[in-house]
Amino acid sequence: MWLDLHRHLEGSHSPRALLDVARAFDIKNPLFFDAATNAFRTPEELGAQLTMQMPSDDANVFYQCIVRARAAYVSVPAIRALALAAFREAADDTDGFEMRLSLFSMARTLLENQHRVWRDVPPVEFADQVARPILLAALEARDEAQAATGKPMRMRLGLSRTFESEPHYRALAEMVVEHAGGLVGLDVLGIVTGPDTEPLPAPLVAILDDLRAHLPDLTIHAGEFAGHASVDRTLALHPRGIGHGVHSLQSAATLERLAKEGVTLEVCPTSNRLLIPSALRVLEREHGAMPLVALQRAHVHCVLGSDDPTPMGTSFRQELEVARGAGVDMTRLEADIARRWAEVA
Repeated sequence: MWLDLHRHLEGSHSPRALLDVARAFDIKNPLFFDAATNAFRTPEELGAQLTMQMPSDDANVFYQCIVRARAAYVSVPAIRALALAAFREAADDTDGFEMRLSLFSMARTLLENQHRVWRDVPPVEFADQVARPILLAALEARDEAQAATGKPMRMRLGLSRTFESEPHYRALAEMVVEHAGGLVGLDVLGIVTGPDTEPLPAPLVAILDDLRAHLPDLTIHAGEFAGHASVDRTLALHPRGIGHGVHSLQSAATLERLAKEGVTLEVCPTSNRLLIPSALRVLEREHGAMPLVALQRAHVHCVLGSDDPTPMGTSFRQELEVARGAGVDMTRLEADIARRWAEVA
């Protein structure tokens, strides 16, 4: 089975789904609605605002695509409708998938779109009255889409390394424990500027440690915007998966450790081409192949992901074609996908 094991909900809202929700919930945001013509925009018009037009080493270009799509997070029912569409569209694209849910940012954005200051909302209220309904809505949408399509669907909780408020994160984590049965694990994600682009704040690590008693399977985005040392630091937390991890190719010792410990890298070719073009050129020049091919040669377990299909203008099927065209060992890739899927069964 061809399973997409690195896909984000916030990056999976297609222009058509966003416009359907904008009409249904009367969202007259200029992104979706043209006041001059008193009409909603076309999917093509909206898509131009949500999809990266060319590679850029400035991650903010990508992040703004995500921020724009969040304008539709005006209510929990609207978020549920968007989630349902994202699950259905992912099912059309794959034999099954794992979706990452950035619950904190979704809850924060909902409050902002309702013209509330999220920092003024007490942490327990933030978790119980804002984040919990979003989580339940996403789980319900997942279950509905899974029943309708017959495709296996998993959801993983993403916690951002931006770590805006320890009390809010901790309250959210305590709430999530009650719903751990609907999730398959944890993910650390997020774009951070500054000298350390892939930090692991100590209080966030402490929250992860507490949550792993209930959600033991951990993945962490690392070795994407930072070098192999980021992967080395991440391995100290004993994750089972690492998002991207392509900079592991900088270090033979890092590659050897990944292979020995059986950690799986989630490689997203189009995402890397768009978000880290300069670094990608260096890696490909040094190894004579795209990272996924070079990682397989180093005996590292790898799976494939579409990452954020809308901003990247891609799909899982397209990623499979990119992999085939680059000379990826597709038999081994499929075996590694099945292996990683089975680890969290």
